[in-house]
Amino acid sequence: MNSFPEKPLTAGIDEDVILSAIVEGATDGIARIDADGRIVSWTTGAERLLGYSREEIVGREIFTIVPEDLRDAVRAGLRRQIQEGGVYHEETVRIHKKGKPVPVLLTRVPLQDARGKTVAFLVIFKDISEKKKLQKQVETLQRDNAMAKVAAKVAHEIRNPLGVLFLKSDLMVERLEMAFENWGKGNPGQHRAVLEKYVSDIKRQISRLEEIANNYLQISKIRMNEREDVDLHKFMEDLEAELREHHSSDEVTFVFSVDAGLTTAYLDPQQFQRVFANLVRNSVEAIQLSHKRKGRIEMRVARQEGGLEFLVSDNGPGIPAKIQETIFDPFTTTKSIGTGLGLYLAREIVENHQGSLVIDSAEGQGTRVRITIPLGDDEAA
Repeated sequence: MNSFPEKPLTAGIDEDVILSAIVEGATDGIARIDADGRIVSWTTGAERLLGYSREEIVGREIFTIVPEDLRDAVRAGLRRQIQEGGVYHEETVRIHKKGKPVPVLLTRVPLQDARGKTVAFLVIFKDISEKKKLQKQVETLQRDNAMAKVAAKVAHEIRNPLGVLFLKSDLMVERLEMAFENWGKGNPGQHRAVLEKYVSDIKRQISRLEEIANNYLQISKIRMNEREDVDLHKFMEDLEAELREHHSSDEVTFVFSVDAGLTTAYLDPQQFQRVFANLVRNSVEAIQLSHKRKGRIEMRVARQEGGLEFLVSDNGPGIPAKIQETIFDPFTTTKSIGTGLGLYLAREIVENHQGSLVIDSAEGQGTRVRITIPLGDDEAA
């Protein structure tokens, strides 16, 4: 059996030639630029990706393929790498010869001389067009799914009160027919009491439909807040008047306060009024379900380091721990009637004011909601 000494497959071939072949055969675009950003070499992969031949691009500045609004950032990045070294990675855009943007994963490697000075860069462009296309398709699908979910929820939420309205209307007609047939007989007050109950039920369902419409309308307006310097004392007075109008003093006692020295807050008053209306309604309903003889809800505005703090606390039954995990998810509700959007909307509104909303609650110990937002310009001064 003949044996041959093992030899490297590249024996006799210059390593520079091998490296050049690897670089030239790469599917990614590769270019070498000098420290001033001028293109020195350009591979077939780069030509394939960005459309420029070697003859067209070598000797020109790298900014030829950089979008105009990114050129200052690229210049600053080159200067920083010359001073500090290090490999740079970024998902960005480069411009094709035909003018169309090409999404790329860019890697820029500094090349140093024997003294360790950066004298050039190796720039690698990896085409990520397919990745971006897939991302866009996924985002579109997620958006479509979200819209479908919202549409289904709206349809479901509206169907329930509409069904009650139709039923109560039919019952009213039957009762009126009965009343006319028995005119002058029996007890008229009996018919009146039943009709009044039907009317009350219908009004309640109409209010429910209005609430559903307002909640979904509010979602579309969250990002369009109209902030202004709001007089905190007047804001709290107006809020108190509205809440007392909707909730009987027999059900709950309200306590409102604004700490001394606080005058204004920079916020959208209508959106924040909705936040507190949602929070208070949740507290009142929880207190009612707990069968407490007298509920108490306190609302206080206090100064916090760097901002304002709105505190809403109640003596209700508290929120079970397992529910707290999903309480801010849209369409999550523990009530038989509810959109499950109240707390979701509240947090979205607060976060859109660069603030935070935190709930501290335990079963049997009530609930405390803490909202923090930045100070307005006048207060910060």
